[in-house]
Amino acid sequence: MRGRELMPWRRRGFFPSIFEFDVENFLDNFFDFFGQQPIRIDMRETENEYIVEADMPGFDKNSIEIRYENNMLTISGQHDEITEEKRENYIHRERRRGSFSRTIPVPENVDAEKIRASYNNGVLKVIMPKITPSKPSGRKIEIE
Repeated sequence: MRGRELMPWRRRGFFPSIFEFDVENFLDNFFDFFGQQPIRIDMRETENEYIVEADMPGFDKNSIEIRYENNMLTISGQHDEITEEKRENYIHRERRRGSFSRTIPVPENVDAEKIRASYNNGVLKVIMPKITPSKPSGRKIEIE
């Protein structure tokens, strides 16, 4: 569900109301229902920055685009894969291609000019420094 990973959860029926149907996000919702996402993303907060890590094995870093706009981080890319196997009197070829886009809402405390990203061993890491450092709020709750 595009942009809903950090939103409060609301219980809904199996089928959304016709008034809630969002054509733009239909495919994201479909994949969410079956537990599939184009890419898996983890986001965590430290005192000085927000860190997003996306599992993207098999992608070339030149085919990945990252944009930050209006407190939204968008990661998109193109994946082309061609497999070819040749033997005597036999040729086998497969092509697989696709594109994806994930948009993640980000708190307003991000210094947009200092965002940096790296891609290593199939993991994209985006580091978004905070304008003013802050300690993550909350507390640990003991289980009885």
